[in-house]
Amino acid sequence: MRDQSSSEADFPESLLSADAAARTALVQGFAGAEPSGSEDASQEASYAFAGFWIRVGAALLDGLFLTGISFLIFNPLRRAFTAGPDVFSYIDLLEIVFDFAYAILLTWWTGQTLGKLITGIRVVNARQHRSQLTLGQVLLREVVGKFLSALPLGLGYLWAGWNRKKQGWHDLIARTYVIRDSKRT
Repeated sequence: MRDQSSSEADFPESLLSADAAARTALVQGFAGAEPSGSEDASQEASYAFAGFWIRVGAALLDGLFLTGISFLIFNPLRRAFTAGPDVFSYIDLLEIVFDFAYAILLTWWTGQTLGKLITGIRVVNARQHRSQLTLGQVLLREVVGKFLSALPLGLGYLWAGWNRKKQGWHDLIARTYVIRDSKRT
């Protein structure tokens, strides 16, 4: 029999309630602990995790694309429908929605934005390696996770530079990896 003082973390996740399993998995993810299943470990070994600098390159390419869209589409609309550059208008709101939709929808549908496609990297689900990212997972990564990663002077983004699996805080929160895309080679 087990001692009454043992913690929940000693039990296999399959024996815990769904809430307790999620809590222990989240703690393991932030602590950088090894995955519990051998299938997970073998799948991780086959990944070539994308490092910090290639991810920066992809983000810069995405920024260039979105800036181009702003100059070509939103700036002419802004000049045509607003009083001046100091006024926040519906066009500005539309541009913000477009920027979020770009990141969220492309990541959800393909695991790649245009910048990630050009650099040959992809966002994948860390839990179910062959399954597509869920919309909730993408929203958690792209909205909540990236906001939290940016707050302490971008430390959450820099985290990918020294994390063993090259995960930023937004990846750890949403349980995702950014890998080099094997379909490209």
